[in-house]
Amino acid sequence: MSTTFFEPGGAAHGAAIFSRWVKRARVPLDAWSRRRRWLVAATLAALVFGLGAYGWNAADLAGLEASRAALAVSTQRLADARHALAQLPSLRRAAAAMPATASSAVSWNSADDVRIVSELATQSGVALLAIEPGAASGEGVERMRALQLTARTEFVHLMAFFHGLAQLPVLIVPVDVTVKQDGKGLAVAATLQVYDALRPAPETAAASAEASPDADDDDEDLVFFDPFARPQISASGEPGDAAELRLVGLLRDRTRGLAVLDTPDGTTTVAAGQQLGVERVTQLDELGITLANGGATRTLTLPEAS
Repeated sequence: MSTTFFEPGGAAHGAAIFSRWVKRARVPLDAWSRRRRWLVAATLAALVFGLGAYGWNAADLAGLEASRAALAVSTQRLADARHALAQLPSLRRAAAAMPATASSAVSWNSADDVRIVSELATQSGVALLAIEPGAASGEGVERMRALQLTARTEFVHLMAFFHGLAQLPVLIVPVDVTVKQDGKGLAVAATLQVYDALRPAPETAAASAEASPDADDDDEDLVFFDPFARPQISASGEPGDAAELRLVGLLRDRTRGLAVLDTPDGTTTVAAGQQLGVERVTQLDELGITLANGGATRTLTLPEAS
């Protein structure tokens, strides 16, 4: 058992000390002693210095964090360079094997050009009427041979043929393509430039991801329309003369749209609300245009190429 004794004068002594400190704090500034002034000034200076140093470091005014980040990037680049240096022997062996590939490319000739283009035309449903190889020109990777062809096909098969050129073992670029429509389909005349020392760029997964709709929400879907197909026309009221007008193209942006029409007088462009003969363009969207003549309306659309 312990007993604690409190002296009656202890509380009064503490109160006296507190009262003395309060009186000292209330002393006017001009009555402060020199020692007290220096002590308060030193305390304020230390406080200001501490706050300034903290703000300096937080804002990285000295560039210390930037220097650390640059050092980390340089270290990573040094590691990458060392990794590439370690791979040099394998790269040299791969480069030494390149002449074999180059020699196989040199052996490619005009007969091979005709063969692969004819096979692609057969697979795509394009009927070749004539194919004529031309003379070679250029040197090295710019070495090129021209290949003249004429064919008869439909628009869908023609698109499949051009798309299949990217899958061939050599780079073939279509230039100077002429497409005309007659009663039997499309008559095609084209010049193909064959670069036997080059290869088409492979379609990588990264390129497919960039072309996906999720890559950019602002990108619009790419849709091909057959400009040579007969327009689909639907009418209410009195039927219009479908042979007078043919919708051959649509141009649209965020603010307005234009329709390209083939008329008896030639090709013309119209916008929504514009008068076209006795008819007025009442609607224009990505699928077609609507024409109104009094109570009769008709719609010209572009058939989508599958």
